[in-house]
Amino acid sequence: MTFNVRGSHVSVNFFFFVTICVALVLDKTNTAVLALCAAAVHELGHLICMLCLGERVSNICVAPFGFCITRSGSSCRREMCIAVAGPAANLIVAAILLCAMWLCDAKGLLKAAVVNISLAVFNLLPIEPLDCGRAVHCWLMCKMNTAKAEKTVFIIGVIFLVPLAALGFLVLIESKYNITLLLASVYLTFTLLKRAE
Repeated sequence: MTFNVRGSHVSVNFFFFVTICVALVLDKTNTAVLALCAAAVHELGHLICMLCLGERVSNICVAPFGFCITRSGSSCRREMCIAVAGPAANLIVAAILLCAMWLCDAKGLLKAAVVNISLAVFNLLPIEPLDCGRAVHCWLMCKMNTAKAEKTVFIIGVIFLVPLAALGFLVLIESKYNITLLLASVYLTFTLLKRAE
C-alpha cells in the first residue's frame, strides 16, 4: 500500500500487516495493542524531531520492526537528537499516562505506561541499531576516526548484549513461554555482527 503525504512517499510493507495480525491473534493479554501504540509513538517521535530540525523526508516505509526513512543528510548532533527523540516520546507519553492515572484514579493506564517505559529503556541500551547505540555511534564519529568509532561501538554493543541475552534466557526459563527478550537479543547480535563485517 502506497500513498503520498506532503511530498513524502509512504509505503506500508505487507509483512507489517501480517505481523500485526499474528500479534493480535496470539496475544491473550492485550499487550500487543499497547506495544503497537507505543511503537507508533516512538517512530512518530523520530519523525517529528526530523521535521522540527528541518530535515526533508522523501520516503517512509512502514515495516514490521519500525519505519525506514529516506531523508536529507544530517550532522552528528542532529542525528543524536533524532535518535533519542523516539525514547523521549515514549517517556513523555508514559509520564502523561501516569499523571492521568494518578489524577483520575485510572489504574488501567498503568500497563500502557509500563509498555512505553519498557520500549524507551530498551531503545536506550547502547547497542547499535537501537537508538542509543546510534547516538553513541554519532558521538564517537565526532570524537575519533570512523574505524575506531565503529570498533568502539561494536565492543560496547557486545558488553551490553551478553547480559541482555542471559536475561532473555532467564526470562524464558522462568516464564516457560516468553521468548521475546531472547529473540530480540539474537536479532541484535545478528545485526551487530553484520554491521561489523
